[in-house]
Amino acid sequence: MINSKTTGFTCGDILLIPDFKEAVVLAGKNGMQRTINRVNVMEVPDVIDWVRPGEFLITSGFPFRDQPELISDMIPQLVEKGVAALGIKTKRFINSIPKRALELADQLDFPIFELPSATVFSDVVRDIMERVLVQEARELSLLQSRFQKLSQQLLYGKGIEEFLQTLDGMLNNPIILLDDSDHLFLSPQAEPLDQIHNGALWSQLRDDTNLGVSFITLGDRRIRVYISAVNDKQYTKCLLILLEWNQEHSVVDQLTIDRVGVLVGLEMINANARREVELKYVDQFLQDWISGRIVTMEDLRIRAEACGTPLEDNQQLNVGLIRWLDSKPAIKQLQQAVKRLRTKSFSGGGLQATIVEGELVLLLSMPAQVQLQSALDKACADLKALFASHPYSLCMGSLVDCPDKVNDSYSDAKKIHYISTICDYREPIVDYRKLGVFQLLYQLPDTKEVKEYRNQYITPLQEYDRKNNSLLFETMKVYFKHNKNVKKTSAELFTHYNTIAYRVERACTILDISLESGDDMLQLQLAIKLFEMRPI
Repeated sequence: MINSKTTGFTCGDILLIPDFKEAVVLAGKNGMQRTINRVNVMEVPDVIDWVRPGEFLITSGFPFRDQPELISDMIPQLVEKGVAALGIKTKRFINSIPKRALELADQLDFPIFELPSATVFSDVVRDIMERVLVQEARELSLLQSRFQKLSQQLLYGKGIEEFLQTLDGMLNNPIILLDDSDHLFLSPQAEPLDQIHNGALWSQLRDDTNLGVSFITLGDRRIRVYISAVNDKQYTKCLLILLEWNQEHSVVDQLTIDRVGVLVGLEMINANARREVELKYVDQFLQDWISGRIVTMEDLRIRAEACGTPLEDNQQLNVGLIRWLDSKPAIKQLQQAVKRLRTKSFSGGGLQATIVEGELVLLLSMPAQVQLQSALDKACADLKALFASHPYSLCMGSLVDCPDKVNDSYSDAKKIHYISTICDYREPIVDYRKLGVFQLLYQLPDTKEVKEYRNQYITPLQEYDRKNNSLLFETMKVYFKHNKNVKKTSAELFTHYNTIAYRVERACTILDISLESGDDMLQLQLAIKLFEMRPI
């Protein structure tokens, strides 16, 4: 019999105790915790095309009067459609519900009721819909009160943190806000959870998961989450995430998350507007600092304090300049990278980023006891995540111990950038130590002797090329680039292997040097590199 003790069948959050007291639950007793949102009367064979999730489907059995076994075929389809339950009135058109249909319903935890022959369908519809409407009114009232309270908080400038704290208390579950820079805002119940601070886990939801209900693993728990997009169309999709950690979230909880997304979006627009202004001041400060336009330490400290980046004592500072190996990202992508890099931090140090002369520049600061390589490895990990499709080399200037010497480190980084471009160094990190002898070539004074040494090897080849419309000089450049590998040289120049070998021999003949002499070939290679650094 149907009553509040034997079923768990619900209408909204109200136990369904209809007027037909003699209805018997024949199947699906273990799956009776169902939510009804409407009633549908089925008296046509193709009703499966018209049912909706959450419906209580009732029938007199008329569509199955000649073939009762068709009920069995319909059960899996009803489950797939999300129908809440099926009620069948017997004794008029069919004597009993087929055993096979009841077995399938039990396997699928799908409730089937046998309705008394005296049941009046209009009474069933009225009774259930009254309960549904009452419950919906309660839910709408609760939703409205939540929305009003939260909107008042933001109206009076309480901010996102306090907003999430209130929402956390309302829903009794952790809340996470993921902004367009993959920065996490956590409600109080979210703070202590394992792996909750793993930004990559949440940012992945933006790309891999549709909005709505999903599942994630935190520690050793597999939990359900509800994901809603914040209504902030100016920026990359921001997510508001409700974790089902303490209790199951209800439909009203989900609607609350969806509705307050509008409020969060408005607040984020305001916050982003403030942040954009702040970023411009910070950018200008960093550009002036790195470029050496701030003259005194006193001015430097004042501006650093004003921008929220106070200078700390006993810090090592190092400037890195990104050299793009293939294609350079668009300026908007570089600007977005600057925003995201500023949200990153690593143990014992800090990372600032800005754009100087159209190039992405990093400023690393760390306590004297922190190893530079450790800081560089973490900075490179951040860069790799941001520029997966744009290979780069990080040109690092010299390490300085005083803020007013940062420009010296930047000047070094620019020199390394220039030299590594000429020498085609493609290592992830390049500094003076890795440039070897080529840094000495760059720093040679522009004297008469240096010019004569360079021209001794370069001028004869260039004059020969002009007279004979040949490519000896270009061939020798590529030849040394590939460590004197004729096969690789021919591949880059799209020229036959034998032609490359002939050009190399011809160049040596013109310069009166021996291809077999290591010293002769080294002299020519150094002259070519010197020319690339200082063209005639």
